[in-house]
Amino acid sequence: MAQTNEITNVYNHAAEVIKTAILQGQYEALKGVNRLQLATYYWIGKYVSQNTRKGFWGTGALERISERIYKLLPGLRGYSAESLKKMR
Repeated sequence: MAQTNEITNVYNHAAEVIKTAILQGQYEALKGVNRLQLATYYWIGKYVSQNTRKGFWGTGALERISERIYKLLPGLRGYSAESLKKMR
């Protein structure tokens, strides 16, 4: 009986160690995704700013660009004209 409890404790400990590794890996992956997503938003904002504030794009350009993005990438979210303005 004591040996069964000892084996159970070893298995429980192993499961906890593995669980911690999984959670740490998931956390690090999310941090990496967030970092890349922020860099993408920054680049898009810079690009939009360069073209809207210098007069290259006229009124309604962001609405038309946003519509085109959604046609090119169906199911994508977060790139409305308002979001593009905020990125700028």
